[in-house]
Amino acid sequence: MYSKYFTLFFLACLSMFKISGQELTKEEKEHLDYKVAIFSSEEKELQKLWYEDQMDLMKLKGELREDYQKIVVYHAYKMERLDDRDSDFNEKEIHQRLQQQVDLMHKDVKPILSDKQYETHLRTWKVILNAVYLKKKGK
Repeated sequence: MYSKYFTLFFLACLSMFKISGQELTKEEKEHLDYKVAIFSSEEKELQKLWYEDQMDLMKLKGELREDYQKIVVYHAYKMERLDDRDSDFNEKEIHQRLQQQVDLMHKDVKPILSDKQYETHLRTWKVILNAVYLKKKGK
């Protein structure tokens, strides 16, 4: 469940990435049909702007920004898959695996970021995870 809320929050933040319906497989399209939005459109827009501001704070531009976004989106997708209908994970296992995936993401972005950028990345993700956990608690 945590990964579902995390992914919805995060994907809302990164909605600037355009995924064409033609690029999705039939299975992926069916999977999207079962998603439930926990954040309003206004919340999603604010999240997107906030995350873009965080990337601006990191001074990510051009190819570096694109590389960073690719890594983050890749890991967000992995996080989303943790609570698929065919998953046998309980909430505790999902939470543990979510944290493992976040740690892998941190490991993957560290080499391409400066120390200061990496610190901002870590703070940003701490805020994102806290927001997801709080939203989950409220449900």
